[in-house]
Amino acid sequence: LPYVPALSLHVKQTAVYTATLNEVLIFRSHLPSGPSFRRLVKLMAADLNQAPAIVDMKAGISFADIASYRAVIILPHVPYAQRLSDVFAMALPSLVPAEPLIHKFVWPYAGPFCGRSDSAFSRSIDQLAENRSQPPYSPFDFQTEDLHPESFHNDRRYWLQYSEWELRPHLIRFRSVPHLLVLAATGDDELQEVSRRMRQHHHEVSLEAMEYWSRAALIAASLAARSEFQTR
Repeated sequence: LPYVPALSLHVKQTAVYTATLNEVLIFRSHLPSGPSFRRLVKLMAADLNQAPAIVDMKAGISFADIASYRAVIILPHVPYAQRLSDVFAMALPSLVPAEPLIHKFVWPYAGPFCGRSDSAFSRSIDQLAENRSQPPYSPFDFQTEDLHPESFHNDRRYWLQYSEWELRPHLIRFRSVPHLLVLAATGDDELQEVSRRMRQHHHEVSLEAMEYWSRAALIAASLAARSEFQTR
């Protein structure tokens, strides 16, 4: 199947990266570990002389306001998150966990994507399905009710590469909270360059995606017309 990313074109039309605020925004997170992570970031930032100002996201914030921060910190709660598509459309420099840290966040509550927090039925496989692929690692063995953090390392690494957090380029990846604080203090010129690369990549994938959907629409219209003709 082709990979056709979400474009968030509605966001691009209303919010453009401006960096008028000299602060780094922590995107809201409902993960159980979210509050502890935010507290740890702020405690460690308080001990650094040159740490950037890091603020929590307020309720009801607009896309335009989000784009006014110099960068954003996002914890991945599922393999695909619309918020990542949104900030990418803004070309807002985004700090996200790198491996292996990312595995602590992206898998435990990935229920909407047949993860462990969904029913076991959602992870069942039709053994009789034709042309079924045979990946080297199961996408479900490591997503049982028990987390098994000491096992399935290769399984998680393999499937992470197909998540939006790995497929999208130009994300700024941190290995730990101290590393995050160093990256959050990246200079303005460097952040502007990251933003420029994000904007260019978004333009390129937008052209590819629109071509895909144009062809898909033509094929669907052709099939619908053929079906209508056959029923007459």
